[in-house]
Amino acid sequence: MNTGLWILVAYTLVLLGIAYYVSLRDKKSIRDFATADSSLGIFVLTLTFSATYHSSYAFLGASGFVYNHGIGWWANGIWTVFPGILFWIIGRRFWLLGKRHGYLSIAQFMSDVYESDLVGLLVTIITLLFSLPYVAMQAIGSGYIFETISDGALSYELGTLIFFAIMIILVWMGGMKGVAITDAAQGVFMWIGLVIGSFIVLKGNFPSIAGAYEAAFAQIPEHFSLPGPKGLITSADWISRWTVITIGMMMFPHITLRFFSGKNLKVLKWSSVFSSIYLTSIYVFTPAIGLAGNILMPNLKTPDTIFPELLLKYTPLVFAALVISGALAASMSTGDSQLHAVGTMLSTDVYKKYINQSASEKKQYKVAKGAILVLGIASVIIALIKPGLLGDILALSNGGVAALAPAVLGSIYYKKANKQAAIASILIGEAVMLLTTFVVKSPWGLMPGLWGMIIAFLIYMTLCQFGQPSTRAVELITEINEFFYQQPENVSK
Repeated sequence: MNTGLWILVAYTLVLLGIAYYVSLRDKKSIRDFATADSSLGIFVLTLTFSATYHSSYAFLGASGFVYNHGIGWWANGIWTVFPGILFWIIGRRFWLLGKRHGYLSIAQFMSDVYESDLVGLLVTIITLLFSLPYVAMQAIGSGYIFETISDGALSYELGTLIFFAIMIILVWMGGMKGVAITDAAQGVFMWIGLVIGSFIVLKGNFPSIAGAYEAAFAQIPEHFSLPGPKGLITSADWISRWTVITIGMMMFPHITLRFFSGKNLKVLKWSSVFSSIYLTSIYVFTPAIGLAGNILMPNLKTPDTIFPELLLKYTPLVFAALVISGALAASMSTGDSQLHAVGTMLSTDVYKKYINQSASEKKQYKVAKGAILVLGIASVIIALIKPGLLGDILALSNGGVAALAPAVLGSIYYKKANKQAAIASILIGEAVMLLTTFVVKSPWGLMPGLWGMIIAFLIYMTLCQFGQPSTRAVELITEINEFFYQQPENVSK
């Protein structure tokens, strides 16, 4: 076994040790497993949200996207600022309702607020279906990592299976607390690895960061123009990409569970601020890495691996292996969170509701762990098929859940919300997204996910004008407004 693999093994053992330590304090209940019993502080919540929001795409897909399409990638940097803002604006409302009414998932809340089990079931099915390729994206990234760092000694397939095993153990042992605390450790490692690692690669090959851009501009000037060398980054693509990814990510269960997990509103508020800072700063050198990669390693067969390839070629092996462990952290912090979230949803929103209504919290806890194993296997199967570049998978997954946004946001803001509008907007929005992805060319260059979200919004707002408003929606929105707008001092508590 080479030095790089030994370092990855050591890193993995440390993570498992943390998860095991947390498991000793696990209450073995679904509430503790799902939301850490709303006990997370600012540091852990900031990093678990940030590390979960970003994934193997941060280490692999982003620089690979720049390598292929040029500087226009940074036009989408807006998606690194808005998540923290939305985490506060949307998250505080769900946090309050979770505290007062005991919701453990968005699907559970949606069933209640729309007074319709069908709405909650649709949310569960859609988030489950589009979470699987997203988890698979993390396994794909990890497969590349193991293959690259072992210089081919470990195949992509074996690396993917190793990642799956580690991820399942982490989630089983720790639940939300274990996932959150290991995410926090991995979030620190991600930032150091991506920012410091990029800086060292660039400074080792160019007189300065500016010099790296100048050298790239001299050799590949087409990468400094819009819509880029392959014509991808048009205005329509830019608007689509940041809108769909920013809003879509906030609909995923691994993000929404974190709405309910903060200790108090002060924790949620400051976690939102620090998350925006973290998510923006982690990409500061990504454009330079992607562009310089075209000079240092032209015609790379798999552009998504450009950053680890540069590390292994231009930095000491021990350092490169440590930084690449950060890439594994990026994959694992999202993969384990997503499996944890969808496993929780299946336990609380399907098993408890439709199969065994008398199930105890301990029984739900066991069912969640079993669901995680099954979903993990399904994700690995998808990963072994290698369905495409990470950026493409990211867009598809986010587009799929973005169609839920009108119904989810309407449930906490719009007193005319009703179940007919929610059901129709979800079904038609998803149909439009799938149609423009697989059947017809998406009009005007907009991404399919944006069309799905736009049509879902129009359907939702139209039907809300004609249907009977949900009594429960009126009650909960009134409760939210009274708390935040008639008692503003509550926000700082």
